[in-house]
Amino acid sequence: MTTGHYRSAGVTAAATFALLASASALLAWGSVLLPLLNAPPDSAGRHGYQIYPLQFALLTFAPPLLIAVVVRTAIGILQLRPWARLAALIWAAATLAACLAIIAFRPFETFFIPRRFVTQAQSFKQLMTISCVIMLLPASLWWLFFFRLSSVKHQFQRANAASSFEETT
Repeated sequence: MTTGHYRSAGVTAAATFALLASASALLAWGSVLLPLLNAPPDSAGRHGYQIYPLQFALLTFAPPLLIAVVVRTAIGILQLRPWARLAALIWAAATLAACLAIIAFRPFETFFIPRRFVTQAQSFKQLMTISCVIMLLPASLWWLFFFRLSSVKHQFQRANAASSFEETT
């Protein structure tokens, strides 16, 4: 089924990247949440979700909500919705700010993994942080420049004008 709208390969690649990153984030969230649910109770017989209900609720509901927003943005990009282009720019700016904050506030831990004086969990946390920065920093820069190109703006405007024309007829 064709919509008659021209969508460049770059726009399709950006949306596909967002969908793949969302799937990866969902798997990572599950790998963090499931061990917390299966953790043994403390000496008083309380589980982690009973001790810290607010933090557990935040960890349970916030990541899937954010992932759902990214998935909806990616679908909007595939449909060439103008709001999705703006949402992509906002996501890219927020991701760039987060990556730069990690680099600025934790430079030693971001670029150097010490073999002594750290536990295996801390080393894994550093490796995950470095992986996220390496994956998200170039992608956020790409999105910031790509979605501001006039040819990309024109694709979204043309699709919006065509859908507005279809609604009025």
